[in-house]
Amino acid sequence: MNNKITRGNKGMKTLAALPLATALLLGASVQAIPAAGNAAYAAEAVPADFKLQTLDVVIGGRAISVPGGVMSGQTYVGLAFLSKELGLTAGWDAKTKIISVGGKSKKLSMKPVDGVYQYDVNGHILGYGAEQPVIVKGTTYLPLRFLLEQMDYEIGYDTAKKRVTIKEAARNPLTFANRSLDQTKDKVEMTIQYPQLQGFADAEVQSKINALLAAEGKAYETAGLSFVKDFGGAQWDGEYPLTYDVNYTVTKNDGGLLSLHFDVYTYSGGAHGMYDLQSHTYDLKTGKELTLQEAAGGNANYIAIVNEEIKRQIESTDLPLIEPFTTIDADQRYYLRGDALVVYFSLYEYTPYAAGIPEFVIPLSKFK
Repeated sequence: MNNKITRGNKGMKTLAALPLATALLLGASVQAIPAAGNAAYAAEAVPADFKLQTLDVVIGGRAISVPGGVMSGQTYVGLAFLSKELGLTAGWDAKTKIISVGGKSKKLSMKPVDGVYQYDVNGHILGYGAEQPVIVKGTTYLPLRFLLEQMDYEIGYDTAKKRVTIKEAARNPLTFANRSLDQTKDKVEMTIQYPQLQGFADAEVQSKINALLAAEGKAYETAGLSFVKDFGGAQWDGEYPLTYDVNYTVTKNDGGLLSLHFDVYTYSGGAHGMYDLQSHTYDLKTGKELTLQEAAGGNANYIAIVNEEIKRQIESTDLPLIEPFTTIDADQRYYLRGDALVVYFSLYEYTPYAAGIPEFVIPLSKFK
């Protein structure tokens, strides 16, 4: 089972960090980037469980050793040591305290906001996550997996030699433009982001998918305004802001397929907010959204195969259940990542809140 997605109290959103080996097995591209940063701001103290260690990395067939670290099962690397090898540019603005990393088609900036770093990739503001920099003696260390995902690099892992391999990922020939609908004011935080495809050769397919994504963004805006109204809007007097936030994560953009999920978070009081995912997978040859069965290669027994895998993973991980799992729906929600299909469920559907959104990673080879 994949690591759960979790959100913390008081509206702060976090993503549980995947151990490096797990990320590789799931087909996640991984990333690292270095930069000398603002030690005084970014880290008042180095986390006690952050351990410095040398990483063996293979880039373009050449083996090198680079300074890095490990914390909570996540691998970190110093930006300054990989930027040259990967052809990335790293920058630090002492006035704004912004760390920036530039690649061929992407620019990632890290800006301090309310005590944590907020990430911006080509105008797309990422959710507040666990992927925060760690600064040790003036050197900034960033999560390897997270950074390579953002800058379009692919990672592998040689278990026998215990080496990380990094190469440029083969992506579909398109880019993303971010669209944002912001209704934030006073004690209400309402922001909706959604992607729009750019530069794809098939203009008809691009237009079709963009229309679907824009319509969903508009639907979220309508739902958000209704949510704000239902809870008093400007009259909201909670300790923390009334929040309706919609972001998105692209999980696969290669092989003629595009898979992503919208990440919906709401807070209307209490100890914690609520969150959910809504995913879509598109065939870039036709612009058609794929059903779960189609994503599973059209296998007529896809439900039985998925059920068997979910039951096996529940048992092997001792996942706490509040309802016994029997079967998925024929149109069960899913997304693609790497060479795997990820099936997920809502909060409280089968598991307690503390378990987060349970995700089950099923290799596509299971359906062949």
